[in-house]
Amino acid sequence: MLTSAIPTSNCVVFDCGANRGDFSTWAAKRFNATVYAFEADPEIAASFSVPGDVKVLNVAIAGRNGNAVLRRARMQCSSTVFNREAVDDDTLPVPARTLESICQEYKIARVNLLKLDIEGAELDVLAEASPEFLASVDQITCEFHDFLDSSHRPRIRAVLSRMKREGFLVSSMSYWSYGDVIMLNKAVINCGLSLRLRMLAHKYALGVTRVLHRCLRRS
Repeated sequence: MLTSAIPTSNCVVFDCGANRGDFSTWAAKRFNATVYAFEADPEIAASFSVPGDVKVLNVAIAGRNGNAVLRRARMQCSSTVFNREAVDDDTLPVPARTLESICQEYKIARVNLLKLDIEGAELDVLAEASPEFLASVDQITCEFHDFLDSSHRPRIRAVLSRMKREGFLVSSMSYWSYGDVIMLNKAVINCGLSLRLRMLAHKYALGVTRVLHRCLRRS
């Protein structure tokens, strides 16, 4: 769910965990946006076919600048956190960057939409981000990965509590996990009753759709 607060011109979108670039391509067209697509796997990043206003950066987004070990496994996406069963041939070093350092390098004052789907590293990113950086982000859509490792849930709850303290309206769109969480900056977005009701309706509509899909697959 995306709010009407996202501008349709001069919009900046960060796509963290861009994979094949589908979301980046969609956002560039939908919002006429400048999109920064971050993909840690060099083979995937090199295979992108995206519009010219999508900037592809082959880095792992992390809580701190430095280096990370990317683990690739056949049954999961590449990750610097999961895939611990990967053998040595399926690991490779990759540069790790914070979102704040990216903003400083490219002179980005405001991020209108931040998508985080980075296979467990989203916890460090949100926990380590400064209040100043978080204040510069309008909307975050995040996939936490407790469905891969339920032991992450206490830390997820702590991170979401922090986001609330930083002035975000936090809403989970999933029922059984934190696999789809929306965070809206209340200093920028009017999070009144109308929006909250629309978000609730959207959540239940998603739930009904998922149940119908499961029933259709079983029939």
